[in-house]
Amino acid sequence: MSLSAVPELRILDEADSTNTYARHHFDELPDGSLVVARHQTAGRGRRGRVWISPPGMNFAGTVVLKRLEDGFHAGCLLGIATLSVLRELTPEVPTYLKWPNDIYVEEKKLAGILSESARMERGRITGVVSGVGVNLNLPPEVLAKIDQPATSLFAETNREFNLDFFAKKLAESAIRYYSNYLKSAGAILSEWKRANLLIGEPLEVVDSREVTHAGIFRAILDDGSMAFEENGTTMTFQCGDVKIRRESVDWRRLNQKCLDFSDSFKQTKEKEK
Repeated sequence: MSLSAVPELRILDEADSTNTYARHHFDELPDGSLVVARHQTAGRGRRGRVWISPPGMNFAGTVVLKRLEDGFHAGCLLGIATLSVLRELTPEVPTYLKWPNDIYVEEKKLAGILSESARMERGRITGVVSGVGVNLNLPPEVLAKIDQPATSLFAETNREFNLDFFAKKLAESAIRYYSNYLKSAGAILSEWKRANLLIGEPLEVVDSREVTHAGIFRAILDDGSMAFEENGTTMTFQCGDVKIRRESVDWRRLNQKCLDFSDSFKQTKEKEK
């Protein structure tokens, strides 16, 4: 059965977590639909973090993916779907993916993605929900209270963004990338890899044991894991918390790579018209 070209968009005035709502209503929600909360009271991030989200300031939404069987592919799909919306609405802002599932502007976090299993059959995942939080209109004084470097579209552009309009654009982008993924998962994963622009840069990775490793991000392997070189030794990480040191990255080069990607994206969109 093919996906609907016009995805269902369910906008809630308030929810504790759009991921939780989508899991609880998984069977009734159409495949590829997007659940959005204008105010999320208990937003969650990776590693148990709380997401600061005053009412009306941020975008919080979850895509229902009934044909996916793992959260990794869901995060890749939604990551580039969100990135494509950001490149369309704010091509002047140098956004990029930071492995494994965040969107950044330089060393500052703009958006994060959290994918979770929603349905299990005989011990196997048969459905996933993938949530994304985007800092749209957070002012500098609120960003300053966050415990890691963060930014918002408002802080980057000095423009306010309409949450409902952003939701509509993301719903369209998510269903398009979901449909493309079902036709060619490899093509979507390749695009996700290309959007991880920190490859080749010096970084720190905090592993699952809370040990910090300092080295070079060498590559993303076929299974999505990170190849990381520390003191001449290459190791792989399936997951981890990547830390960026402002002084270690050539931001002029990285920002130019971001803008080149935006130009390439714009040209692709024009060809599709």
